[in-house]
Parts: sequence; C-alpha cells; structure tokens
Amino acid sequence: MKFLCLADYRGASELLPLLPALVKAEDPDMIFYCGGSMKGERRLAEYETARRFHGKPDSENPVLKQEIDQDREHLQQFLLTLADTQKIVYAVPGCTDASEANYFKTVYNYAHIYSNLKPAHEMMHREDPFMVAGFGGDMTVSEDNREIILQYSRTWVEFALRRIEYFPGEKILLFYSPPVCRLDLSDGEHCGVLLINEMIERIMPKLVLCGKAKQGQGTVKLGTATVINPGPFYEGHYAIIDYPSLAVRFKNIKSV
Repeated sequence: MKFLCLADYRGASELLPLLPALVKAEDPDMIFYCGGSMKGERRLAEYETARRFHGKPDSENPVLKQEIDQDREHLQQFLLTLADTQKIVYAVPGCTDASEANYFKTVYNYAHIYSNLKPAHEMMHREDPFMVAGFGGDMTVSEDNREIILQYSRTWVEFALRRIEYFPGEKILLFYSPPVCRLDLSDGEHCGVLLINEMIERIMPKLVLCGKAKQGQGTVKLGTATVINPGPFYEGHYAIIDYPSLAVRFKNIKSV
C-alpha cells in the first residue's frame, strides 16, 4: 500500500490547484492529514498575549472574528479538495483549527457527503490490516481551550485514547503535535509533547504521523513506532510512505 501524508496547509491557496495533480501522479491508497488548515495567526497571538499577562483572550475581538471567517474558507477549500480526489482521507485538526465547533461542523458536514473523508480526532477506524486513530490540536498538562485555539489537557487525551491499546492488530496514529524527539523543532524551539511519547510506549503503534514542527521533517524510531513528520505543506512538503515496509520518500509539490 502507499500513503500520502500531509500537514499544515495553513491557507496556502496558491498550492491548492496543484494538489489534485499530485494525488493523481502519486496515486496513494490513503491520504493522512495531520491538521493545520487555518492560519490563525492573530488568534494565536491573542492567546499568547493573554497567557503572558495571566488574562483571558478576547474572543469577541472583531479582528479575530474576521480572521475566523477567512480561515473557515481555507478549511472548507482544503477538505473539499482532498475529498474530491476520491481517496480515503483521514484527518485531525491542528491547534489553530479553532473554534472546535467551527472545525467539527465543517468536517462532519463534508464527511456526511463524502464517505471517503474520515474524521480521525478521538475516533478509531478499522482498516485491513490495521486500525487508524488520531488526536489533533495541542496538548498541555491541565488546560483545555476550544475557542481561540484547540488545546487539550492530559486527562482529556488519555480518556479519548484509552481503548486503542486493546486493539489486537497493527495501529496507525495521527497527531498534530509531535512527540519529544528530533522531529519537534519549530522556529528554534522544541514543541514536542511528552504525553505522546508515553502514549506510543503504551499503545505500541506501528506508525505515528505528526505535524506542527516547522523544521521537523524526517523520520525517527520510538519503541515499536516509526514516527514521520512530512514537513509543512504550505512550503510544499509532503511524504510518501510504503506500507508495511514504512520506506519513506520526502518530496515537494513545487517540483512535481
């Protein structure tokens, strides 16, 4: 089997017309998307400022509302382009794919129309010969956010993924955040989440796919898992994965 792995579209609309041709040329059996469709730059800045001064983000700010409207279009266009390929598509949200209501209303509406579009956040899907599950957004020790950004607490993540370890077959996990490893470097800082390392040790998946880290493109072995970060799609990066060998080829859509 052949997989196409993408992450972090981030509203790069100039690349969108190239995506159908890419899928046709690579002809994958499945597409895995690790989230990050919306830009969310102003919302993320608002969140960081509020956290720095121990306040609450101003979710009623008209500038943020305008960005949300624009970002909703980015999400819709990207999901529709993926679904129109008629390939099986598994997707989770990124941390800027907020609000939660906005994201899930969009992805579930499209999944109702396109049976090949399969939301993977907090879900398990049985494929032959493996199971696919995912958890998007960012992760923290104790804080949950649903409006300005998508951020989930450790308790929430563990509860949502508690059943996966009991599945007897091979497992493929999708995360937006990377585990703590050499694939977690973004703007000179490490953005890996230790909880994902713990989940990998407990669940023992065969393959883990992630995004977020801008300079994180690559592959690494953690326990039983091969972890792959395809690199940001807004820069054209993607990964082709052969299954079950897990041989990986990193490519760029601008050179296809």
